[in-house]
Amino acid sequence: MLYLSLDVGTSATKASVLDADLNELATAQAEYPYLLLPGSKVEIDPDSLLRGMGAAASGLDERLLAQVECVCYDAFSPSPVFLDAAGELAYPNIITHMDRRSREQSAYVSQAIGNDAFLAITGLYPFIGGSGLMSVLWMRRNAPEVLAKTASVTHLAGFLHRILTGLPATDLVNASMLGVYQTTTQQGWSRPLIEALGLNPSWFGEIFNPGGGHGTLLPAMAELLGVRAGIAVSVGTNDMAAAQVGAGNIAAGGVMNTAGSSDMVSILTDVAQTSPDYYLRNSAFPGIWQIYATTAGGFAIDWFHSQFARDLDKDEFYGQFLPAALEACRTGPMVDFAPYLTGDRQSLLPRTGAWTGLTLAATREQLFGAMLVSMVKVLARTINQAARLLRLDSAIKISGGLATEPLIALKQRELPGFKFEKVDNCPIRGNVRLAQLVGKVV
Repeated sequence: MLYLSLDVGTSATKASVLDADLNELATAQAEYPYLLLPGSKVEIDPDSLLRGMGAAASGLDERLLAQVECVCYDAFSPSPVFLDAAGELAYPNIITHMDRRSREQSAYVSQAIGNDAFLAITGLYPFIGGSGLMSVLWMRRNAPEVLAKTASVTHLAGFLHRILTGLPATDLVNASMLGVYQTTTQQGWSRPLIEALGLNPSWFGEIFNPGGGHGTLLPAMAELLGVRAGIAVSVGTNDMAAAQVGAGNIAAGGVMNTAGSSDMVSILTDVAQTSPDYYLRNSAFPGIWQIYATTAGGFAIDWFHSQFARDLDKDEFYGQFLPAALEACRTGPMVDFAPYLTGDRQSLLPRTGAWTGLTLAATREQLFGAMLVSMVKVLARTINQAARLLRLDSAIKISGGLATEPLIALKQRELPGFKFEKVDNCPIRGNVRLAQLVGKVV
């Protein structure tokens, strides 16, 4: 049996055909832009995203696509989407996790509910970028006509399922990222939160386990993807949750580090312990949660390259300058960096990045090295904190474009006692494994 697996990111979709043993038989990728709009808005045009999905699929072997019997997918989140009763977008774009328009709404929830009370229910603080809720409240204040048309609120994965099958589906992981779900008990939507915030409970529908079969592929999407209409579609989920499964982590103690545009760590736990220092999210499996933290990663590295090292081409920057920077920050004057170039989803205050300890002796290698070290420390702190709650696997699975030898060596220094094991294409493989485990599509 063959599967078409789609990994839908903030700037590109990867499409792969896999067999039942999770071997990738063909793979292709297509990019699309995200939109930087006035008012700290960061969105994606759904038409661009769909064209990107189609373009990625068109790069695959037609003979393999003709044999595909199941479509499965993952998507980034939070990524709030507002749908009307017909399943059409009530708000024209997909809001990304980089969006920062709803700072006022974050402060409102902090006052109305209280940070600790909100954390105790949802597993996260009510801060921007951490949940879809803040965008809902922003719409209520700034675009009430959108909510007047809204029949359901979901994330990008739920929107994809709707356009693939015509059926609504919010998965277990994305439910916990909407901000009105009882994450700490996994007991469904929080009626007290919904009522306290004056939201419409009908916006938040049935919750499905990732990987479960739910509907079949509509003709229009079959044509876009180059596969047969009417084949099975598995409920998709968040990219990191899928990556854990693709890395072989399906039980408490598994640790996954995805090193890409953002540097993320997810730790599977059967202890629903909240903390101001990390998110507690559902995993792809009931009864298991994720301890999750993120930092800027590739976004910050690309920024440094464009602003401070434009004289170096990409190969020189990554092959020579980056290793030299890591060595310089160990041997030269002490320079520190606050790792908040993309803000901090664990803070209401608008945190920003900053170097300290600068002297005339400081070099750009030391500045860059300090930035890299500071970002790794964010992840190391979360892993060490989780290790006090439960026994962690000694092997941390790592994947992504920044899973390079110098950066892995840096992480190894910050996390003695662990080893890093490189794995590839984890979300793509995780989507298929979930379809096999949960949906029994084999």
